[in-house]
Amino acid sequence: MNDATDHTRKGELVRAIRAISGLIVILIAAAGGLHVTDRLMAASDAGAESRRGTEAAALPVETVPVEMLTFVEVLRAVGTARAARAVELMPDASGRIDTIAFRPGDRVAEGAVLLTLDDRIQQADLKASEATRAEAQAAFDRQEQLRRSGSASTAAYETARATLLRAEAEHDRARAALEDRQVRAPFAGVVGLSDLVEGQLIETSTRIATLDDLSALEIAFSLSETVLPRLRLGQRVELTSAAWPGRIFTGEISGIDTRVDPGTRSVALRARMPNADGALAGGMFLQVQLVLDERRQPAVPERALSVDGDRTLVMLADGGVAREAEIVTGQQQDGLIEVRSGLPPSARVIVSNLHRLSAGMAIEAVPQGQDDLAHDGAGGAGPDG
Repeated sequence: MNDATDHTRKGELVRAIRAISGLIVILIAAAGGLHVTDRLMAASDAGAESRRGTEAAALPVETVPVEMLTFVEVLRAVGTARAARAVELMPDASGRIDTIAFRPGDRVAEGAVLLTLDDRIQQADLKASEATRAEAQAAFDRQEQLRRSGSASTAAYETARATLLRAEAEHDRARAALEDRQVRAPFAGVVGLSDLVEGQLIETSTRIATLDDLSALEIAFSLSETVLPRLRLGQRVELTSAAWPGRIFTGEISGIDTRVDPGTRSVALRARMPNADGALAGGMFLQVQLVLDERRQPAVPERALSVDGDRTLVMLADGGVAREAEIVTGQQQDGLIEVRSGLPPSARVIVSNLHRLSAGMAIEAVPQGQDDLAHDGAGGAGPDG
C-alpha cells in the first residue's frame, strides 16, 4: 500500500517537474522573440528614417539659360533662270550677208552693228532720193521768193511745197531701207552662237543669234496657292546652283501672277537677282528658297522638352524647386526648339535628371557642365521626359 502510494507521488512529482520545465522553455522563447522583434522594429525605423533623409535631399540637376536665336521660315521650290532681257536677233530685210561683225560670246554695247547685208541698191536709192529732194527744195525756194514779192500764184507755191514733201518722204524711206540692211544690238549684252556665214542669203525669218543681258537674271518658279496671301513684292529669295556648290545667290520677288494655275493649283512668280560677274546663265536650273518670315525668338534644347497629351512642357529651376512650364513651340534649328510663348527670358531650363524629376521637388541647380554629379542618370532625359 505504501509502495503504491510512493509510486503515485513520484509520478505526480515527475509530471509537475515536466510542466514547470515546459513553462520555463516557453517563457525563455517568448523573451527571445520580444528581443528579436524589438531589434527588427528598430532596424525598420532606422531604414525609414534613412529613406526620409534621402527623399529630403535636393536632386542635383543641370540648367541652361534661354537662348535668343534668329529663326527663318522658308519655302522651297525649283526655278529656271533667264536673262532679264533676252532676244533672238533677226534681220528686218532679206538679202545676202556682207559682214558678220561679232563672234559668239562677245559682249556688245547697245547699238553696235552685228551684221550687214549687201546694200548697194539701197545706197543708190538713197543717193537718188537725195538728188530728187535737192531739186524739189530748190523749186520750193524759188516759189517762196516769188510769193514774197507777189509774183507767184498760190497754186504754184502749194505744188512746189507738195513736191518737196514727197521728195523728203522718199528720202526717209530710202534711208530706212538702207538702215534695215544692218542688224544692231537693241541693248548691251552677250551674243550667243550663230550658224551663219558671210555670203549666205537670209530671210526676215532667219535667226541670226541670241542676245542676252546677263547683268541681271529673272528666275521663274511656282508655289502652292495656299501661300498666296503671304506673298508680296520685294520678299527675299535665296538661290543655289549645282554649278556653284556652297555659293548662295540672293534676289527678291519682282512679279506675282494674278491667276492660279487650275491644273497645279500653284501661282507663278518671278524673282530678280543681280548677276554682275556672269556666274549664272539663262536656262540654268536653280534651287529657290523664299524667305517668308525672319524673327528673333527664345529657344531651348530639344532634349529639355517633354510631352503630356497635347501639351509641351519644360522643367524650370525656380528658387531651389522644380517648376513645370507649358510652352508653345515653333521651328527646330541646330538641336534647339523655338519657344513662341510660355517661357520668361530669364528662365533657367533643366536639362538633366528629367526622368527622376517632378514638379515641386527640391533641386540643386548648377549651370550645365559645372557639376559632373548632375549627369548621374541623365541618360534617360529626352523629349519624352
